Amino acid sequence: MKYFFSILLFTSFNLYASECEIELFSKIYRLNANQALQARDLVKDSTCSPEISNKLASLVSSSEGTVGSDFLKSELQKEFSDVQIHFTTKKLSLLDFNAALRDQLIPDSNLYFSQARSLNGITSLGLSEGEQMRAVCDSCQSFGEKNIKIDVANVVSNTSRTLWFSSKIMAKVKVVKAKRNISFQQKTLDANDFYFEEVMTMTPENALTTLDNIGFYKSNKTIVQNAVVSNLDLQAVNLINYGTPVSVTLVSQSISLQKTAMPLRSAHFGEVIELKGPNNKNIAGKVVDFNKVVIEL
Repeated sequence: MKYFFSILLFTSFNLYASECEIELFSKIYRLNANQALQARDLVKDSTCSPEISNKLASLVSSSEGTVGSDFLKSELQKEFSDVQIHFTTKKLSLLDFNAALRDQLIPDSNLYFSQARSLNGITSLGLSEGEQMRAVCDSCQSFGEKNIKIDVANVVSNTSRTLWFSSKIMAKVKVVKAKRNISFQQKTLDANDFYFEEVMTMTPENALTTLDNIGFYKSNKTIVQNAVVSNLDLQAVNLINYGTPVSVTLVSQSISLQKTAMPLRSAHFGEVIELKGPNNKNIAGKVVDFNKVVIEL
């Protein structure tokens, strides 16, 4: 009877104890840096249950860099203690697809790839052991959304495949942002109402990148708090008004003289305007401040 009970116990244990096997991709390229990974992104082949694969995905999604299969196995066994889980892949590396494109195509520039997406309907790029990817793009030296060919080859097994992706090429620029809502009715701008932040943009030429002389401009629309300020949002104010006398400074290597003159038109910062001097002679100078003109001799 005791012998029979032992056989029954052993048989019952084997009925509940099972084994399964998981083959992971050795490299997984996220299309976006903060992207959550699904089981299909990680698992190349598996005899394990969907519950195990989904738990595996939740473990890996918050990870970065390289993750060893021994660690994954020990974590999975805590929840699936009745299953012997085997990994055929020793480790997997979690990589940024956009960064990989930059390293291959435009490594020494101020250009960056962003917001990649697959044109083949996949949510990430998984490579098996021995596979290498090569990016091909003939137009990736300029801004905009580009189509990129990815050739994946395994020199050991002599196999290859081609996939297509799209990604936006942007510049990383330190731009000016608004600390608060700024009304277009405000007569001039104040540097204290802005701050600097580094952003990615496809139109860096439009972004305001300095607060030098910002007090000589006004907004031509309401600028929303934390919005990037564009040069197109600003308009120069008149520093010189027709008919209002201005201070003129004559500067040479050895002297600096000041006099008063009458502007013949209104003008903005940096413009060269004509003025009529005290002796009724016309002179020309550059506008440098409110009611101030400099003439370099």
